[in-house]
Amino acid sequence: MALDADAPSPASALAAFGLGGAPVRMTEVGGAWSNRVWQLDTSEGSFAVKEMRNPWKDPHWAGWLAEAWSFEQRAQSAGVSMPAPVPNPADGGCLAWVQRCGSTSRAPVRLHRWAAGRPLGTGPVDEAVATWAGKTLATLHGLRVRPQDRDLFPVPDTATAGKWPELTGAAQRAGAPWAQLMTDAAASVTVIAELARSAGHQPGEEVMTHGDIDQKNIVTTSDGPVLCDWDVAAPLVPRWELADVALSLACWEALPIAREVVRAYRRSGGDDTAVQPSDLGLPMMTGLDWAAFNVERALGLRPATPAEAAMAGGLLPGLLAEIPVQAEMACRIAAVLQL
Repeated sequence: MALDADAPSPASALAAFGLGGAPVRMTEVGGAWSNRVWQLDTSEGSFAVKEMRNPWKDPHWAGWLAEAWSFEQRAQSAGVSMPAPVPNPADGGCLAWVQRCGSTSRAPVRLHRWAAGRPLGTGPVDEAVATWAGKTLATLHGLRVRPQDRDLFPVPDTATAGKWPELTGAAQRAGAPWAQLMTDAAASVTVIAELARSAGHQPGEEVMTHGDIDQKNIVTTSDGPVLCDWDVAAPLVPRWELADVALSLACWEALPIAREVVRAYRRSGGDDTAVQPSDLGLPMMTGLDWAAFNVERALGLRPATPAEAAMAGGLLPGLLAEIPVQAEMACRIAAVLQL
């Protein structure tokens, strides 16, 4: 196996998680931005090996991950389809520190059984996946799990909207090819911030949930869709996540798909409260945070490798072009869903 020096050692990973068998090959999986992922094939099965990172430099990262792991296990017990996670035998947690291939340093990794299937791609999902997503959301919200320590998780804010003019100016001075898109999005950024402030912070209504259900985290297998990447599970207001998932799976354009997510959610016991524009405020602010994160990486305002900076620059035209479309649709969400 030709692996780079920073990759986790396959043998060390298997030993740390108490797994038998011999490693056959380990292949890096592209597309992950915050962590690194490999497919590890062994003589006794295949696993996903994920090196866990903390690109946001969140001081509560370890505690957040532990809470997310606890919720992931609850969700699995409730029948939510996911790649089977592998606990480490030392303490039952999701993480183990394993030797790297070419150095004496160690990497924090987690393992789950490899889900053999195909990623959904980037377009709107089909009706069957929309139905599955609505049912899955209803199951997760119905668990009514509250975080043991809410302080581990971010509190909604509109700081990114406040610094949008500064970031836009930096992009213009750098001659970034997407600087004009930042200027064009400015009015919509203001609208999104107003919706987020209108929604406020409602910890009393929050429950633990996956927090990132979209195309990149769903794999279609012979047994149906499975939901991957539970590491950012967090407390959210259910209605806010429902609105976000419905529109994300519809790519904010295939509205019958968005409506089917909501219908399936309600058929499966989810709340039938009508979605309001303010319910999309926080999800859209999260999207702005992600756009700003990539602006900072692309402009050298945030530490990033050359590859990470290039990836950020490649993502930004699409991210920035979506902002006005999403803000406009959020303001007429009741008519859009027509439920």
